[in-house]
Amino acid sequence: MLNCLNIVIFLYEIFFEKSFHPSIMLKVDKKSIIQIAIPIMLGTFIQNIVMITDAILVNKLGTVAFDAANNAGLLYLVFFMLNKGLGDGTQIQIANEFGKNKPFAINRTLNHSFVIQMTLSIVFIGILFLLIPLFTQNFVANKPIGEAMETFLNYRMYGLIFAGIQVSIMSFFIGIGKTKIIIYASLFLAVLNIFLDFGLIFGRFGLPEMGLAGAALASTISEAATCLLLFYYLIKSKHLKGFEFTWVKQFESSRFKQLIKLSYPLMIGGFLSIAVWFVFFSMIEQGSAFNLEVSHVVRNLFFISFIPIFGFGATTRTYVSYFHGKKNPIQIKKSIKQMLILSVVFYLLFFHGAILYPHLLVRLISDNPLVIEKSAEILQLVFGSMLIFSVVAILYNSVSALGKTFHAMLIEIVSILIYLIFSYQVILVYQWDIFYIWTVEYIYFLVTGILSVIYLWHYYKKMNRYYYE
Repeated sequence: MLNCLNIVIFLYEIFFEKSFHPSIMLKVDKKSIIQIAIPIMLGTFIQNIVMITDAILVNKLGTVAFDAANNAGLLYLVFFMLNKGLGDGTQIQIANEFGKNKPFAINRTLNHSFVIQMTLSIVFIGILFLLIPLFTQNFVANKPIGEAMETFLNYRMYGLIFAGIQVSIMSFFIGIGKTKIIIYASLFLAVLNIFLDFGLIFGRFGLPEMGLAGAALASTISEAATCLLLFYYLIKSKHLKGFEFTWVKQFESSRFKQLIKLSYPLMIGGFLSIAVWFVFFSMIEQGSAFNLEVSHVVRNLFFISFIPIFGFGATTRTYVSYFHGKKNPIQIKKSIKQMLILSVVFYLLFFHGAILYPHLLVRLISDNPLVIEKSAEILQLVFGSMLIFSVVAILYNSVSALGKTFHAMLIEIVSILIYLIFSYQVILVYQWDIFYIWTVEYIYFLVTGILSVIYLWHYYKKMNRYYYE
C-alpha cells in the first residue's frame, strides 16, 4: 500500500513540479517541445497518408491483393523495427552527447550507426530471400494470399537498406532537436510514392502495369530516392555547424559495442512488438477472410493515432536523454510532464474521428457495407486503448531515454507474453467475435504503462544520488 502511495506521489511530482533550471539549450516549454515534435508528427502523418493511399489503390486489385499486401507489409515492418531500434539507440546516444556538448562524439556515433545499419539490412534481405517461400507455403492458410505475399516481398524487401540509412539520419536530426528536414523528406517520399503507385500498379504515365508488385516496387524506389535526399542534406547542411558528416577514418570497437549495447534491447523490443502483431493477424487469418479484412482496415486507420504518439515519444527520448547527459533530474521530470500533456491533447486532435465519425474514416479504404460497419465499431473500441497508449508511450520512452534500454526490453517482453496468451485464448480457443478480440489492445498498453511507472518511480529514488555524486 505504501509503495502504491509513493508511486502516486511520484506521478504528482511529475505534473506539478515548479522548479526550472535556466541554463539549458533545449527549453522545456510547450512551444519549444512542439517545435521539435511537429515536424516528426507531420512526417508520420504524411507517411500515413501514403499508407492509406496504398491501401486504397491496392484494394482496387481485390481482397486477395489487399490482404496479401497488408500481411506482407507487416512482415516487412517486423524486420524494419530492428533498423528502427538501432535508430532509437542512435538518437538516445546522440541526444546524450549533445547534452554533454560533444559534437565530435556525435559525428562518430552517427557514422558507426550507418555501418551497422547497412550490415543489418543486408543480413535481413538475405534472411527474407531464403525464408519467404518457406513462410508463405507453410504458415499462410490461404494459398493465393501466400503467393501474392511472396510476389510483394520479392520487390519490397530491398527497401530495408535504404530505410535503415534514413532511420539513422533522422535519428541524428531528432537527437539534436533539428527536425524540419523530416517534413521535406516525408513530402518528397509521399509525392514520389503516390505517383509511382498510380504508374506501376495501373500502368499509367508510361510505366509498366505491375499490379501488386508495382505497389511494392513504388515504395522501394521512393525510399531509395528519399535516402539520397536526406544524405545529401546531411553532408551539405549549413545549419548544423559542428555536426557535419565525415566518413570514419578508423572505426572504434568500443563505440560499436556502446551503440550495440544501448540499441539491441530496443531492436529486440521493436521486433517483438511488431512480430507479435503479425502473429495476432495470422491467428485472425485462421478464422475468416472477413475478420482479416476488417482487421486490416482497422490497422490502416489505427496508424493515424500513432502520428502524435510517435512524435512525442521521439521527442521524449531527445529531451530525457539530453537532460540525463546534463545530469539534471528536475528538467527530466518537467519534460515528462509536458510530454504527457501534449501527447494526450494532440492524440485527441488527430484521432477524434475514431469516436465521432468512424464510418467516414473506414469508407476511405473500403466500400463493403459489412466491413464498414464492423470496422467502425472496432475503431470506436480502440479509441480508448490508444488514449492509454498516448500516455504510456511517454513513460516507456522515458525508461529507454535514461539509457535503461534493457529494462525497457523486459517491460516489452512481459507485456507481449501477456498479450499473446490473451490473444490465443480469445481468437483460437474461445473464438470471440472480432469486435471483442480487439479488446486485447487494452491489456497490452495497460501492462506496459504500469510496469513503466513502477520502474521510473524506483529509478527516480536513485536519480539524485546518481547525478550529484
